[in-house]
Amino acid sequence: MPSAQAALLSNKELNAMQAKIKKLIRSTPEEDLKSLLNQYDLNLPEDFKWQNNGKKYHTQLFNSIWNISDEEIKTRLFEIIERVHEMIDELGQANLQARPAIGSNDNFLSLKSEHSRCIWALQNHPQEFEKAEYCASLDYKRKSREWSSFVAPKERETSNTKEHLEEFKQSVLECFNISKKIKVEIFERIKTDHTDKEIAVFQLIAYHDGLHKSVQTFEKEEVVTKFYPTVNEFSISYEPHTGIVEVVSDCKENRGKLAKAFVNSFLKTGDDVDEIPIKKFDLSKLKVPYNFMKDVDPSDLIEDVKVTLLKLQPLDNRNSTTLEALFRDHRSIYSLAQDWYAQYNPLYGSFTIKRARLSIKFKPTDKNPRGKLLHVNITDPNGCDLKDRSEREKMIGNKYLEKWGLMERI
Repeated sequence: MPSAQAALLSNKELNAMQAKIKKLIRSTPEEDLKSLLNQYDLNLPEDFKWQNNGKKYHTQLFNSIWNISDEEIKTRLFEIIERVHEMIDELGQANLQARPAIGSNDNFLSLKSEHSRCIWALQNHPQEFEKAEYCASLDYKRKSREWSSFVAPKERETSNTKEHLEEFKQSVLECFNISKKIKVEIFERIKTDHTDKEIAVFQLIAYHDGLHKSVQTFEKEEVVTKFYPTVNEFSISYEPHTGIVEVVSDCKENRGKLAKAFVNSFLKTGDDVDEIPIKKFDLSKLKVPYNFMKDVDPSDLIEDVKVTLLKLQPLDNRNSTTLEALFRDHRSIYSLAQDWYAQYNPLYGSFTIKRARLSIKFKPTDKNPRGKLLHVNITDPNGCDLKDRSEREKMIGNKYLEKWGLMERI
């Protein structure tokens, strides 16, 4: 008998799938949905019409999908719906558009919904869709416990000949001493920095065999135990313009070895790689006004510093509200919040700061006679957009984020 916890998890998964199917029906024009569902054996009612014009259409289509009698077909369709759902957010859509065969196609660009674009890409370019899935998954994992980044030489040309690929595979198999098989996929992806400038990134996805696992399953009417070899994966990316190598792997101890194997094999350098410490931000200090200028060194030519945006979230809710104040406004964001909300000011309540923007105004120079304004966006717990800025701006930003008690290195 399954445990109550397992049954509860199963019900949660079923409820989640129902919600995804309903969203697919609600958000996809009829012709695009029809092109997907016509491949499956749906038992549609005789009076069903492909016209998304009300509750009857939604109910009939949902019931027909949910009650598919062939379990194998149903499982296959649910897997497609799951994959489409995972790519409808901003990150998924950006990675689809970054694949040249998809993002440059007029048919893709003319589609009216995120679901439609995912369906079209999956049907017409399944391999490119899969690469976009990989990239979106890696972006989600950035800054997670599975991620580490390292410093490597900048502007190196990646040499991914068959010889260098085999050299890398051999180094990796020595890392994972239980592995005997490895498959590596290499491709280029396009990302955008904070200024929307396109950046080419060298991307590697690898799979290797792991230990066997046992799974209980039904065989006719009997419960039997079967043993399956597992497949583990890791990814490595290299940004030539910054020299940053990012490794996503659930084995932290091996990330440095994987980065070194990558640099040695593909960048053809014997240099060691240094791990970049993760920065953790504490934005709670920004719930009240702070005199940033008292910590500023005169030699850095900083004229003024203001908090110009705060995104707030209640402790027990996923909704949020955002406060924003123009830098040139003589009132601070704290004064505006008090004027607008009075006794209901969220800065005084049980709200946490999820994102903040600091605006740093520099004094005029010959190069910038009006004085440059640097906006630094910080996201809890460890997101910051300083990475793609100039070296001086990164130095200034990191120096003062630590001085002001907003950042610690862990």
